[in-house]
Amino acid sequence: MKEFKELGFIKLNRAILEWEWYQDHNTSRLMIHLLSKANYTVKQWQGYTINPGELITSMDKLSKETGLSLTAIRTCLKKLKKTHYINTHSTNKFTIIKINKSDIYDAPSITNNEQIGNQITNGSQTTNNPLTTTKKVKKEEDVKERLENFKNQVFQFLKFYSKEHLNGFYNYYSTINSQTGRPKFEEYNNWNLKDRLKTWRSINSSSTSQTFSKNR
Repeated sequence: MKEFKELGFIKLNRAILEWEWYQDHNTSRLMIHLLSKANYTVKQWQGYTINPGELITSMDKLSKETGLSLTAIRTCLKKLKKTHYINTHSTNKFTIIKINKSDIYDAPSITNNEQIGNQITNGSQTTNNPLTTTKKVKKEEDVKERLENFKNQVFQFLKFYSKEHLNGFYNYYSTINSQTGRPKFEEYNNWNLKDRLKTWRSINSSSTSQTFSKNR
């Protein structure tokens, strides 16, 4: 019987059952594979620094490791990038994939057994409290940064829409989903800001017209 070396653990949150890509078997399979392959310590590789949560791979390698076709791999990566679960940097020889923070998994848990064992031995509750607080603060800062970028994108359309119109649009689509911890605009698979703004104007114009008619 083949023996497997213990390589550590990753912690998946039960929220993954409600994850937008969970029922997309190829995408969820690839995401779990990336989480399992990601570095848990800082490493140097041919002049590159590979940080925790990152891995160096290639399309061919991912295809062989997962059993998915090259086309399926590219499609899945595109979906994960578009919905902000990963970032990629490709060269003519390899691809660096960075896994972003998310509620579907525990970011600090991309680690090894020795680290987990030390936490248990030294009293995990006492040790983990500062880590939990730090993780929460970083998560809030990350969301705040994404919302700020979104707001800047929205207000680039000031010459086409009123400030009141853009404020209403931003306030609605920046609402945080309590289950996923992500802003509403990131929950859409096919997000197009320009088209959404047109739809928002159409909806609000219709609503204003109906209110005016009732008040006459």
